[in-house]
Amino acid sequence: MLKKLNAAMDYIEAHLEEDLSLEQLAGEFFVSKYYIAHLFKDNMGLSIHQFIRKKRLAACRDAIGGREKISQVYLRYGFKDYSSFYRAFKKEYGIAPREFQDTVAGVIKRE
Repeated sequence: MLKKLNAAMDYIEAHLEEDLSLEQLAGEFFVSKYYIAHLFKDNMGLSIHQFIRKKRLAACRDAIGGREKISQVYLRYGFKDYSSFYRAFKKEYGIAPREFQDTVAGVIKRE
């Protein structure tokens, strides 16, 4: 069971820029949607959707910190519009994406 969970987490990490629906993941691992959903909830304490969103937000954070354009980053990682990305980013990290990028840029300049 944990082997399947680790494989699913690795797959998600490697495919963050692609569609990662519950149906697609269940098909990829030859299990039911119910099974994969419960596998994540029971072992991670998060729904698979929450896990994917957190991973995508972390990828966005890293890309924005690397000075990539925010407008390209949120689209690449599956956010449909800036307002939904902004709300998710601010909720996860407590700071707006632009503020985060400006803060990181300020730290780099001071070093």
